[in-house]
Order: sequence, then structure tokens, then C-alpha cells
Amino acid sequence: YIPILTLPFWDKIIEILSISALVTLWIMVYHFQHLGADLMPEGYDFFQNPSEYWASKMTYTIPIIATILYVGITAYNTKKNYDNFLIQNDEEKKEKLKEINQKLWRWMKFMLIIIFLSIEFFSFHSGSGFGTGIPKWYIVVFPLLLFVPVIYFFIEFSQNQLD
Repeated sequence: YIPILTLPFWDKIIEILSISALVTLWIMVYHFQHLGADLMPEGYDFFQNPSEYWASKMTYTIPIIATILYVGITAYNTKKNYDNFLIQNDEEKKEKLKEINQKLWRWMKFMLIIIFLSIEFFSFHSGSGFGTGIPKWYIVVFPLLLFVPVIYFFIEFSQNQLD
């Protein structure tokens, strides 16, 4: 486990933003779940169809998955064995590659939570009649959130490995 206090400044910021986004996701789901329950008559869903009680609890699956991913990626990022890199006796380079790899996973963890947060937000607004689903601009933003950091860190990793 790497305490957040020993991380560099921007890594601390990303970790704090990740934790804040995860807490926001849980609060948002809880809020919209109870708001929806107050708007709909007992035993009916947003589409005025009789509902089963277990289906209303399914909205908590995304925050549960996001939390599992957050904890899993954090554990993976702290337990990763960096001795398998093809670097011959260069501890400085190995430490730099380890740092780049940890930054990548930290950034990916944050982006995944942001993606889950936006999916829940648009889903609740569509289901309650206040929105029309995921907007068209999100089709461009979604892959950018995922792949721009991966490409950036891959290039940085490759440049440091070749030095």
C-alpha cells in the first residue's frame, strides 16, 4: 500500500479526484434512487409498468462495480512486480518506468470512475424524463477519456525504455 501522502503532487490530486468521483457516484445513485422512489407510485417503475422490487436495487450495481475496480486497480498498482522489465541492471530506468506505469493505472482508475459517473447521470436523467439519453458529443469524449492517457503513457514509457 502506497500512502497518499508520499505521492508526488499531481498523483495526489488524481487520487483525491478519484476518491471524490467514487463518493459522488455513490451519493448520486442514492439520491436519484430515492428521488425516483418518491416520484413513482409503489410497485411501478418510471415507465408506469408494474415493477419487481429487486429491479429497483439494480441501480447500485454500477457503484459496486466501480468500487471493486477502484480497489482492484489500487491493489494491482501497489503489488505489481517491476523486475520483469527487460532492463539490465539499470535501477534508475526501472524506477522511472515503474513511476510511469503507476501514473497510467492511477489515471485509468480515475477515468473509469468518471465514465461510470456519466453513464449513471445520463441514465437517471433519461429514465426520469429529464433527458434524452447519452448526448452525441459523449460518443467522441468517451474514447478520448480512455485512450488519450493510454497513448500518452505508452509513448512516455517507450521513450524511457529506449534511452
